[in-house]
Amino acid sequence: MCPFNLVAFCEATPGTGIVPVAPGANEQLYRVAGDDLYIPKETLHVLGVMYSHISTGARAILRQPKQIDRDFMRSVLQAGIDQSLGFTDLMARPITLRNDKLTVYSVNATDEDTLIGLMLGDGKITQAMKDQVDPTHFIHGFADVTIATASTWQPIPITWVETLDAGVYEVISMRVGVYLAANLWTALARLSIPGSQSWKPGVVCNTMGADHEEYHSCVKEPWADWPLMGVKFDTDHMPNIEIISTSLITDENIELGLQKVE
Repeated sequence: MCPFNLVAFCEATPGTGIVPVAPGANEQLYRVAGDDLYIPKETLHVLGVMYSHISTGARAILRQPKQIDRDFMRSVLQAGIDQSLGFTDLMARPITLRNDKLTVYSVNATDEDTLIGLMLGDGKITQAMKDQVDPTHFIHGFADVTIATASTWQPIPITWVETLDAGVYEVISMRVGVYLAANLWTALARLSIPGSQSWKPGVVCNTMGADHEEYHSCVKEPWADWPLMGVKFDTDHMPNIEIISTSLITDENIELGLQKVE
C-alpha cells in the first residue's frame, strides 16, 4: 500500500519576499503550530506539489531543520484555466522529509492570495502500481455548498447520483470540479470517509464552465488516478469531500472510480 494525504498551505496575505504560508485552517490529520506542520513517520514522502498565486509568484520552498531547502519553480495563476501547470509530479520519484516540523514558503513580489498543496505519502506510486487496478464502478455526485471561510478546509456533504450495491469499495480515482461565477479560482479537494480519519487523499480541482456542467480545465491530471492503497468505504458510509480555496466556491461536482473488494 502507498496511501497519501493532501495537505494545504493557504493564506490571503502571507506577505512579500520569502514568507511562510500558514497551513490551511481546520487541519484534522496533522499537528499544526503557527506556520509549521509536523510530519509523522507514516507520510515522509512528497508525491506532488501544487503552487498557485495571483500574479507574481516565483517558487515554493519546503524547509525543515537540518535539511537543504527544496525549491519548486512550477506555478500557476489562480485564475488560470489549466491548473496542472502549477503541479510538480513526484509520484514515481518522491522526495523524503524528516519526521519533524515542515515550513512552506512562497517567494512572491506581491502580498497576495497563495495556495500550496502537498501530497504526503508512505512511498512512491508508479505507473505499474496504477495498472494493477480493476475499476468496477464510477459514481458521480454534487453539492451546492458555498465555502464560507477562505483558506480553511470545509466539509462538503455529497449527494450521490448512483446507488451502489451493498459492499466495500476501494477508491482508485478522484476528480472534482468547482464553480464560482465571479472567478475561476484554484481549489484543492480531499476525500473524507465518515468514521475514518486514517487517510485523506485528494486532488487539484478542475474549474467548471457553469454550475454542475462539464469540466473546462486541466489538460493533464497526474493526481487523479491512484493504485490500490487501502482507502476503502462501505455503502453505509458513503464518502464526502473537504475543499480549500482562497475564493468562495459555490458549487462542486465529484467523480470517483472504484474497485469493489467485498
